[in-house]
Amino acid sequence: MLLISGLFTAAAGEINVIPRPAKVDVGTGTYTVPRNIGVKGADKASQGLAKEVIETLTMTGQEASGVKKGGDITVKLNPELGKEEYKLSVNPKGIEIEAATATGGFYAVQTLVQMIDADTVRRTVPICKISDFPRLEYRGLMLDVVRCYIPANEIKKFIDMAARLKLNSLHLHLTDDNGWRLEIKKYPKLTEVGAWRVDRPELFPGRLNQRNAEEPTPVGGYYTQDEMRELVKYAAERHVNIVPEIEMPAHAAAAIASYPELACEVNDKFVGVFPGIGGKDASIIMCAGNDKVYDFYQDVLSEVMEIFPSPMINLGGDEANKTLWNRCALCQERIRTEGLADSEELQGYFMDRINAFVRSKGRTAMGWDEVTYGNPKEDIVVFGWQGDGTTAVDYSRRTGRRFIMTPAKTTYLIRYQGPQWFEPWTYFGNNRLSDIYHYEPVGDDWTPELERSMIGLQGSLWSEFCKTADDMQYLVFPRLMAVADVAWTPKGAKNWPRFLESLDMLIPTLDKLGIDHAESMWNVQHTLTPNGDGTVSVDLQCERPDAQVMYSLADSALSYPFSRFNIAEPGIIYASTMKDGERRGKLLQLPLNFNLATGREVVAADCSNGLSLRLTNGLRGSTRNSDFEWAGWHNRTAEFTIDLGEVQSFGKVSLGTLINSDICVLAPDAIQLAVSENGVDFMPVSTVKPGITAEESHPVRIVDIELPVEAGTHARYLKISATNPGVIPDGMAREGSATWLYFDEVIVE
Repeated sequence: MLLISGLFTAAAGEINVIPRPAKVDVGTGTYTVPRNIGVKGADKASQGLAKEVIETLTMTGQEASGVKKGGDITVKLNPELGKEEYKLSVNPKGIEIEAATATGGFYAVQTLVQMIDADTVRRTVPICKISDFPRLEYRGLMLDVVRCYIPANEIKKFIDMAARLKLNSLHLHLTDDNGWRLEIKKYPKLTEVGAWRVDRPELFPGRLNQRNAEEPTPVGGYYTQDEMRELVKYAAERHVNIVPEIEMPAHAAAAIASYPELACEVNDKFVGVFPGIGGKDASIIMCAGNDKVYDFYQDVLSEVMEIFPSPMINLGGDEANKTLWNRCALCQERIRTEGLADSEELQGYFMDRINAFVRSKGRTAMGWDEVTYGNPKEDIVVFGWQGDGTTAVDYSRRTGRRFIMTPAKTTYLIRYQGPQWFEPWTYFGNNRLSDIYHYEPVGDDWTPELERSMIGLQGSLWSEFCKTADDMQYLVFPRLMAVADVAWTPKGAKNWPRFLESLDMLIPTLDKLGIDHAESMWNVQHTLTPNGDGTVSVDLQCERPDAQVMYSLADSALSYPFSRFNIAEPGIIYASTMKDGERRGKLLQLPLNFNLATGREVVAADCSNGLSLRLTNGLRGSTRNSDFEWAGWHNRTAEFTIDLGEVQSFGKVSLGTLINSDICVLAPDAIQLAVSENGVDFMPVSTVKPGITAEESHPVRIVDIELPVEAGTHARYLKISATNPGVIPDGMAREGSATWLYFDEVIVE
């Protein structure tokens, strides 16, 4: 039963379960579940399902056994229910479970166990009737085990929790530029060479490539076929299907490092496994004009499909740079002989050819957004990842083909999950727990046919900034709970406070399973905004409505409940969250430094990220460029004007500047300061060339660049123009990339 909305009421009564069941009717009273649960089949036909229920209870840590008479749980086989559907009834005398399949019975037990765990002492569950089934067919988690290899036993923890949340798909990203993680017997070098990279201590974006074949490559690992078969079996026992991904034709540096003859002949560079982004070498791609490449992928996929019974196989297809194809004689000949228009259609030909092979084996191919660019001839399930997933949606509008939503803006778990000042380094902006929970994948303008074509939702963890399984767990949990709820619960049934209550009941299960998890949802996010009159407006927020934000201007005692206020003098703002008299969030400390520009208006500032007001709010940024304290300009000159409110006398001006070549942030080539008393007639007073080279912009640091002025200079308006230095120079990790300028504060004294 897919994409059904409005069939059941949204009310979930008083049970705390994630994902929220489709319909719950709560009665009066409770039933106490014994420590050793007796299970019986309602009739002879139900005995097999009863056995499955016993095994599932045992798997979740309950004690359970079959009984001939009586019994605490009675299990009934009901062929009229859907594959993943179940009914669960609790009455004063016991519990009844109905399902048509072992999967339905398994999900009924997951709901029941969460209800039991909500009262671990007395083990009482409310009298209720539950009728439940998923909204979406595909409910998934993707783990990138390429950039952060973790042992198979650690993957089992993710499977265990995915099963508790009624997720049915674990998408393993097994190959990429940064490693090849699956043993392929016909091509042993894929793991002898492709599974290992050089050791670079820097953060992922700043790691230089392997220099030559003699440089040691000690970092990595891979899964043997026997290990993976055992993992597939482990997942299947928990009704989780493992979907393998073999990337092509790009993101293939690990494979090309192993078998260089698979690359286009025009590539004259040494190719090693990338320890990081890869710089210009990321343009290296499999040769689409070489038939040996297709033979290679067919051989690989043959072994993959022997290991993985998954009905779907992901072929990647994303971010394929066509530079080498445009220069390669074999690729250009392929374009001519196949009557293709260009290299974009060549990728379509490439993916169609591999897709045909996958289909010949009775499987369905999947791929990222970019597989749609070549207008695939045959059915392929598309993961909508770019932006809001628009590419996949538009593709389905044209073709009627199926797609799965995993939009980077909402469900990419690599992004920060809370106030960034408290979080470990990662990419981009925030995808908070509440952002994911409130995400509605179906657009307002979708037709019923388009809605039916969306078969699933996936949370995707790219692991560039992870070094251990604990790092990956921290980014996944508890946000995966929100992914599961969106994918299972009927449309329109969201209740954020109820979800949080259920989440609080489920968190101890993470602890019991030894799974690390973030508590970012309790932390305070700050917004300080200049009012234009020399004061700064202070706003402190927490995404949990049941958390009380407390603050103090004196010390960390947190004396006052927060309400928005203005501040006009330097000091430190302390803040955190409280619930039931207990501090829950980390302590936020905001040191405010007032100068003549603080609290004043920023005008004529067309910055790329819309945060120009942060230039005069009195608060310095962290080393994270996306922490909402940095005004940024991408690939262009930064220009802005500060209005001091009245003509002022000053003798020092400086500009707080972030420098980090790893994320394409450099110091300006030059900064010009001009002043004016009327805001129209500006006079240049200084030009500074900071002289901070790109090579000196690593690692990350914050520099105050002084703009010399004569003592006693008078002006009301200060205009600053900072010249962008252009692209990252060759030889650096991000060579050839356009650069950003980031400033956090204009300091006028």
